[in-house]
Amino acid sequence: MTNKSEGRAGRTELSTTQSRKVGNGQAERRPALVFLRGELLAVPIPLDRDEVTLGRALEADVRINDSQASRLHARIRTERDETTDELRYRLIDLGSTNGTLLNGKAIDEALLEDGDKFVIGDQLIRFEMLDEIDREFQQQIHRLLVHDELTGLLTSKSFFSELRREAARAEAESMPFCVLMMDLDHFKEVNDTYGHLAGSETLEEVGTVIKSALRAGDVGARFGGEEFAAFLLDADYEQGMVAAERVRAAVEKYAFPAVRRGSSEQARTHQMTISIGVASFPNDARDPIQLVEMADTALYRAKRNGRNRVCAYRPTKHAPRKILRPRRLS
Repeated sequence: MTNKSEGRAGRTELSTTQSRKVGNGQAERRPALVFLRGELLAVPIPLDRDEVTLGRALEADVRINDSQASRLHARIRTERDETTDELRYRLIDLGSTNGTLLNGKAIDEALLEDGDKFVIGDQLIRFEMLDEIDREFQQQIHRLLVHDELTGLLTSKSFFSELRREAARAEAESMPFCVLMMDLDHFKEVNDTYGHLAGSETLEEVGTVIKSALRAGDVGARFGGEEFAAFLLDADYEQGMVAAERVRAAVEKYAFPAVRRGSSEQARTHQMTISIGVASFPNDARDPIQLVEMADTALYRAKRNGRNRVCAYRPTKHAPRKILRPRRLS
């Protein structure tokens, strides 16, 4: 580690102390962290507390799912300059194993300036003073990156990021969760019969049906083509089977469009079915990626057994009876 630093040479300390409030009718600018690399790519994280910790630990204010980051890696502390009465923001390394790099140099602590970049593990983070328009822009970029454009569900990459993050919390809190892998049955026939535009609209509405069938806080994703996934926190095996059956039944009874929007043809609908595989933590495995593979194995068992059904990776003798309780939000 290097000795303590107050920022890049040649800059006055005043340039690091941008105020939250800007006069002369200018928009209010607030401090935020924007991830430029890593799982939280383009996520704008406001620094709205006096101290914000970053690291792998559950208790970190900003959790970083990165093996190169320490559990409590660094802290950003808000201070008030005694001379100017302006706020300034200090980055402090918390004795991390691999250190904290600010603008390419290892630091113990340093004042942050607008546009500074620092590295924690493999994550590249930029400190910025953002006005409301900037924040909305960053949020829109993030939504475009992490959500499937057609369905509004997460992309597969974002799904795995969230799954690893929440699996770590489930492990720490001894909380069960389930993974669902889902695939539409005979979807190629939809494209062949009604055309690819109607097929795309069918996929869009499947995403809507899945979101409506899941609880608030559960996470759904489109893996590409006609394959979907979800994970349900605070849900054991039987509850996961209940949720999967609810999705299956909702898709089966839904009237999907057989004519593209805006067409002069008379409106028609068609029916679809979906097959679903379920795997459970900790019953089947503790590793989240292995759970996805197990749910996928169960999905293809559902396909082989006739489609339009739900199969568990580890079949049980009794039908599910538990009511799926609302997810515990924190």
